[in-house]
Amino acid sequence: MKQIICRRFKLKISFLLVLGIFWGCSGPVNASEDGVVYQIIGPKISEESSTPSRWTLEQLEARAGSKEISSLYFDRALGYQGSRFRVISFAVLVNLFDAEGRSDAVLLNCFDDYQGILSIADIQRYDIQLATRIVIGPEFKKPDWLNPLLVIVPDNKRAPFQERYLTANIRELKFTRLKAYYAPLREAGGASSLTGYSAFKDNCLFCHSLMGIGGNKGIRLLESYDFSRRDGKNRFKKDFAAFHHKDNADKQNVEQFVSESQLEAIMDFLRLVNDFAINSMNQ
Repeated sequence: MKQIICRRFKLKISFLLVLGIFWGCSGPVNASEDGVVYQIIGPKISEESSTPSRWTLEQLEARAGSKEISSLYFDRALGYQGSRFRVISFAVLVNLFDAEGRSDAVLLNCFDDYQGILSIADIQRYDIQLATRIVIGPEFKKPDWLNPLLVIVPDNKRAPFQERYLTANIRELKFTRLKAYYAPLREAGGASSLTGYSAFKDNCLFCHSLMGIGGNKGIRLLESYDFSRRDGKNRFKKDFAAFHHKDNADKQNVEQFVSESQLEAIMDFLRLVNDFAINSMNQ
């Protein structure tokens, strides 16, 4: 009888731990779930249109429907096991807010100044979901940024292994056009350094803004490093490895998405952008 009581007590404690993780992950940092409002800004039809639409997690789930899934893609990226999510279909939201197809992408503005972007084609192709609840095992430590809304790749889809498919802490969905969004980067150096341009926009722009677009969670790279000098490039590579490796405490493992050759191409691209910015100022 004593063994049975102890086992039941342990099971109860384990259940409470999991429940605590469940609700602890269900809202943005320093905000309770009940007080959080998420914005969805539809495509701009005219200067007077595109009024933000405000939603709670409960309202989003009621409107779009919800289900519980796992994601091996997520667990692989963060080094977790057995994570579970309550999700809504991103494609359903696209149909609700842009049924006429005026946009081809959705900008993801986050509470921590991270900025993601997903093409609507990829949202549909990979059946991208948005997590409204996150459950991770009690043996894993949750970083501060791991909060809803969170982009989730379902287990039956094979999306490219990229930083963009792990965008979290989303506060606003804003419908936009890819060509207009990326125009400043292409003008500054994309055509001259296609590999570096692609690698930067797929992995770095979310945190490090450039030419007026992207997130502001990370430092401004052109102000911090001289990419025209070998010592500047070496310092950048050292800092990149120190902050973005797999064992960093904040789980910002960008290193897994960027090869050595891509990192070199990114530095060449940043040098071109810096030269473009200097030349523009001198004209």
